[in-house]
Amino acid sequence: MENSIDSKINNTRDGVTQIGKDLRADAHATIDKVAEKIPPATERLAKQAHNGVDKVADTAESASERLAVRGKQVVETYKNITESSRNHVRANPVISVLVAAAAGYGISRLLGSRSGK
Repeated sequence: MENSIDSKINNTRDGVTQIGKDLRADAHATIDKVAEKIPPATERLAKQAHNGVDKVADTAESASERLAVRGKQVVETYKNITESSRNHVRANPVISVLVAAAAGYGISRLLGSRSGK
């Protein structure tokens, strides 16, 4: 009877040991499968991140170029208006002085009426 109990214990122990070995093998196989899939996933994420950075940089560069072009246009327009105004004043000095005096008088009246209240 002892022999039969020892045999059952040994069989149970061997069965549990085999289950442990199977679980270990399954766990390692699962880990290997996950490890195989992680590098491609991280590579895809890194590639997408690089593409995103490139798009943002391209957009910023494009906006910077457009802003520089607009700035040059504004400066050129300012120069044209300034030169046109100078030419007009040189061509019509009396009218220019009268317009400037009228504008000054109008501004003084506007500012003067506010300080009087």
